[in-house]
Amino acid sequence: MRPFLSTYTNKVDAKGRASIPARFRSVVAEGDFPGVVIFPSFNGPFLEGVSMERMEEISDMIDAEFEPFDETYGAFAHSILADAYELSFDNDGRVLFPEELLDHAHIGERATFVGLGKRFQIWEPSNYAQHRSDARHLAHERRGMLNSKANVKARRKAPPAAPEADE
Repeated sequence: MRPFLSTYTNKVDAKGRASIPARFRSVVAEGDFPGVVIFPSFNGPFLEGVSMERMEEISDMIDAEFEPFDETYGAFAHSILADAYELSFDNDGRVLFPEELLDHAHIGERATFVGLGKRFQIWEPSNYAQHRSDARHLAHERRGMLNSKANVKARRKAPPAAPEADE
C-alpha cells in the first residue's frame, strides 16, 4: 500500500461531513473497503485514520501481543477497536464524522489531515500548528537518530566481512 503523505486542511460542514483528501482516498482505493477507519487517539486530542487493511493488521498485532483476557489487551482493544468507526465515502469523497470523534479532536469548521505513512491523523488546525512546531523541534534535536538507525539496519543485512589473510 502506498503511504499517506502531505498535509491538507478541509472544511467541515454543519452536518459533520468533510472531504477526505483525494490523495488519501486514492491510497485506500487499493483495498476492499470504500472508506476509512477513524478512531480517537489515546495520545492526544486528534483522530487516527487508517485503511481497513491496516486496521486488520492492528487488530492482529493486539491479538498476537497480548493474552485475550489480559487487561492490556482490553485497554488496546477498547481504545482502538471498540472506538473505531468505518466511514464510507459519499459520491463527493466526503465522510460523515460522528459527533464523538469531532468532540474528541475539538474540530469545528475545519480539519487538518496529516499523512504519516501507514496512517493519517486529523487535527483541529491551530492545535496541529503547535504540534507540528513541537515535532519539528524534536526531530531537529534527534536528527542523528534517523541516520544511525538506518545504518544499523544496513549493517545487519550486509554479509559479514571475510577475515583478512596474514601475509
